[in-house]
Amino acid sequence: MGLFDRFKEKAPVARKLEHPQDLLIGDMLDFALMSQADLSNKSFQVSDIWTLDLGGEKHKRIYFQLEDVDFSIRLRVVDNNTLELGLEVFPETLLKVFSEEDIANILDPDSGVNHQLSANVSMDVLPPEISGWVAETYRQEGFELAYRYDDDFRDRALPEHEDGSEEACDFAWLFSDNRQHSLEFRVFDGGRTEAHLCAYLPIRKIDALWPAKQS
Repeated sequence: MGLFDRFKEKAPVARKLEHPQDLLIGDMLDFALMSQADLSNKSFQVSDIWTLDLGGEKHKRIYFQLEDVDFSIRLRVVDNNTLELGLEVFPETLLKVFSEEDIANILDPDSGVNHQLSANVSMDVLPPEISGWVAETYRQEGFELAYRYDDDFRDRALPEHEDGSEEACDFAWLFSDNRQHSLEFRVFDGGRTEAHLCAYLPIRKIDALWPAKQS
């Protein structure tokens, strides 16, 4: 090594991105052909990462918000082989498919957690914006108090005490019998409600992962 070599700037090591669990804001991914038309053969960029605390470190969920020019989707890595993709839907869209009374019962904490939700229309005539996202029948699996954090807690512990960074909500979820679809509700203080139709797909449905350009 020459006398001045130690002062030369070292070239940054290129970041590798080989699994969606390692996504960061700014990264991009390409989806393969799939039945969800708004995702099929399209590219999305990670715009946000947030965490849902369902009862401690073992039960936290990390969500990646994905955007393209005119569509937004939520992604969660379930395990090494499975993705959960969630489409946020408005109440009026859900009411085209499901009974308002049945949904109200699911969101009532005093009504138990043994509800079943069945579509009141054929899968052949679903609104086009949710085609591929809906199952004929769902069964409720839980209703829990959860906390949402607008931050990434993959590599650090959740706060032990409330510090104002969390947003409490009632979290209810249902699964289809084949576990290829789920339906989630989050009800926040004041009654604001988020609903997601979720589909479960193999990770191979991601064609490519592209790390954000390093500055």
